[in-house]
Amino acid sequence: MKKSLAIAVLLSLVLFFSTELVQAVPRFQEQLYEITSPQANAELRGSVEINGTARLGTDFWFYKVEYASAATPEAWAVIGNTHEQQRTNERLETWHTTALPDGAYYLHLVVVKADGNLVATEPIPVQIANAQPMPTPVPAETPTSTPTVIIPTPTTAIVEQPTTVIRLTPTPTSEIVATRTVAPETSGEGISFPDLGMFVRQFVFGAFVTTAIFLFVGVVFLLRRLI
Repeated sequence: MKKSLAIAVLLSLVLFFSTELVQAVPRFQEQLYEITSPQANAELRGSVEINGTARLGTDFWFYKVEYASAATPEAWAVIGNTHEQQRTNERLETWHTTALPDGAYYLHLVVVKADGNLVATEPIPVQIANAQPMPTPVPAETPTSTPTVIIPTPTTAIVEQPTTVIRLTPTPTSEIVATRTVAPETSGEGISFPDLGMFVRQFVFGAFVTTAIFLFVGVVFLLRRLI
């Protein structure tokens, strides 16, 4: 029984402290006040936006941004108005520096709690330089580009040669005209003589045939006698 009671008490204490820790974390995260710009030792000209965060959670009442001259660092003056809305990473105030003489100044953020107490950031030293010329920006060195040499690709030019037309002129050849000598026709009134050459050829042919027949008959009789 006592052991169970001790465990219950221990669990109650753990639960209590866990709840307090969970509630404390968001409370701690809500309590943030800072100036993120301008940065320390910055030269300011004209209207300057002052950015940062001003939060205190449920303890928040209002915040204000103040400045003081480096000659009188304890004499703080409010820039613009007081603000009753908490801000996170945004513009807190706009400072019109043209109404002030050039010189060294300090900036800080003051957050007032609901009970009247306040917290403030560390003073940020800045320099107002409206009468001074803007510093000439140093141009960035541009790397010298190496020229790229492009070698053109040689191309083969095709030149059309003129075509020579050779015309062959035929050489005139001598035409040989065969002339035929036509024997004059003899009229029927003249005397025609027989062709002696034809008569001789017929006579010789007849003699040759007769001789052949005679020899053939002689061979036949000879063969019959021998048989």
